[in-house]
Amino acid sequence: MEKKELFKYLIKEFHETALPELYNRELVIPNTKKIITVVGSRRAGKTFYFYQLITELMEKIGKERIVYINFEDDRILPMNFKELYNINEAYYELYPQNKDKEIYLFLDEIQNIGSWELYIRRIYDKELVKIFITGSNSKLLSKEIATSLRGRTLNFDIFPLSFKEFLRFNNIQFNKDVFYSKKRFNIKNKFEKYLSLGGFPEVALEKNNLEHDILNSYYEMIIYRDLAERFRIRNISLLKALTKFLLTNMSNLFSLNSYYNTLKETSSVGKETIFEYLSYLEYANVIFLVPLFDYSLKRQQANPRKVYCIDNGLRNAVSFKFSGDEGRLAENLVFVELKRRKKETYYWKNKGEVDFIIKDNGQDLTAINVAYTDEINKRETNSLLEFNRKFGKAKELILLTKDTEKKENNIKFIPLWKWLLNDSN
Repeated sequence: MEKKELFKYLIKEFHETALPELYNRELVIPNTKKIITVVGSRRAGKTFYFYQLITELMEKIGKERIVYINFEDDRILPMNFKELYNINEAYYELYPQNKDKEIYLFLDEIQNIGSWELYIRRIYDKELVKIFITGSNSKLLSKEIATSLRGRTLNFDIFPLSFKEFLRFNNIQFNKDVFYSKKRFNIKNKFEKYLSLGGFPEVALEKNNLEHDILNSYYEMIIYRDLAERFRIRNISLLKALTKFLLTNMSNLFSLNSYYNTLKETSSVGKETIFEYLSYLEYANVIFLVPLFDYSLKRQQANPRKVYCIDNGLRNAVSFKFSGDEGRLAENLVFVELKRRKKETYYWKNKGEVDFIIKDNGQDLTAINVAYTDEINKRETNSLLEFNRKFGKAKELILLTKDTEKKENNIKFIPLWKWLLNDSN
């Protein structure tokens, strides 16, 4: 079947098929004429978020003016970018009456088609069309999109589920009254699962105790397809060893020099190769490296960074586990939530250590420590107060706990599960 006829079939198939059951996500897309790009890690829920946007559009304009194409559909592969123009021709031959109406075009995983951006730029400039694009972090990076589409796009990151979304996926409706009702016990029970298994949508919906199998399969796809295949990595064993080391040491300080010095005793791997693989893991949003808070950029760059991971479940599926892991997992949840809230995040270390320093509006500072316990060590509060003395009055001092809730010495003690359910702002 030639490509135009195939696209006609796919467009009609989409229009005649009911969308799957949806659990709404919290990501909000503004009303804009620009191309919308939704980027996220593998299995974070990009396709179903498209379905959510499509459902909302259908209530306003019906389904006929909406086109959805999934470029992981084997029926349309292989394909070159010139064949993409058949999409528009196929649609207008099916619906000639809509030639003068705005069409909403949803293109899922379009990075699978080489030179896709040439097609997107042309139809954006020439056609009456609103364009939505998704892609995996490893293949469609924000920097690459900005370069390829030359200012025509707005990029949005979709993460694994927030705790609010996790509750919704488990059919638990949340409102502020829940803090004071018997439902809070059920919510706290779900939080323990969320803390350990993370927030990938498929894992949240799993009913047959296959969560670890699913997470292991994600890890294998990330290593072999998203990283090794894309970046043509030859030393897979080094990539896996580095990834496992970083995930195991999540929320700890990481020094490239120290890791290299340890490795060179038993391996001939160069420091440049380790740095290269580390950058790939960052590019793909598998791990994040958080810098020291310091007004001196030189001191900031000279100090080690703290390691965090995109998802607790992914980390637990492949790392070595230790008795203190619950604290690491709690701290990682806070980091990912801060990323989700688009916060500029650092750590701080002097006599004491503060897990997170949040910089708002270029100057307002919030200091957060995470102590997932109710037997709180004095060092947790002392380090917050030390930071406050050194940098002047912080906007907020927060200590996230297991269940302790109070205010003392201007420090707010907040149970972690409650903090995660508070409004983002």
